[in-house]
Amino acid sequence: MRARTGVVAAGIVAALLAAGCTGGKESTAAEEKLPQKNGIAQSQQAAAAPARIDPRKELKAIGPAIPFYAGARYRDDLTRRDEVMVRSQYGPQAKVYTLATDDSFPQVYHYYTTYLAQFRAFPAQSPYPPEQQNWRTLEVQLNQAMQDPFITDESLRHDGSQVVLQVAETEAEPKTVIRYIVTPPASAPVTTAASGAAAAPVSR
Repeated sequence: MRARTGVVAAGIVAALLAAGCTGGKESTAAEEKLPQKNGIAQSQQAAAAPARIDPRKELKAIGPAIPFYAGARYRDDLTRRDEVMVRSQYGPQAKVYTLATDDSFPQVYHYYTTYLAQFRAFPAQSPYPPEQQNWRTLEVQLNQAMQDPFITDESLRHDGSQVVLQVAETEAEPKTVIRYIVTPPASAPVTTAASGAAAAPVSR
């Protein structure tokens, strides 16, 4: 009798051990739940992340008629690379927004020249670039080109900011790079006491 009781008890213990903490269900590594992420750390990372730049919004504030090629996407990495060149050429306060597209240069060129043709100040030119093997570029000073439009209220606002459009063909992907270079209004020269004294005539 005792032997039978021991066998039953051993069977019960074995069954409990087999069930373990899985509730009687086998589990695999794929079913294991990942530990919950630290919500505080995530919120701190989100707060520390820089705000995403929206070049369309920035430039539309200067002039709602500034054209944007639909197939282009803003590239932060290319913008940071171009900042060094742009600030050395246009001054330390200049900003650049670099977009890129895998569309061909003739496609992008055609869009901008066709769009700008609605302004009388933009010189007439072929809507397609010349066919040649070397890199092709387009540079337009938008403040000068976007004047006297055939469609009213399409001019840039005269707040003093200057916008230069550059379109460049590349050797590899992305095929075409589009830059918008913005320079702020020129500040008035500051007259200091030293400069005033230097300008005064010397008495003899």
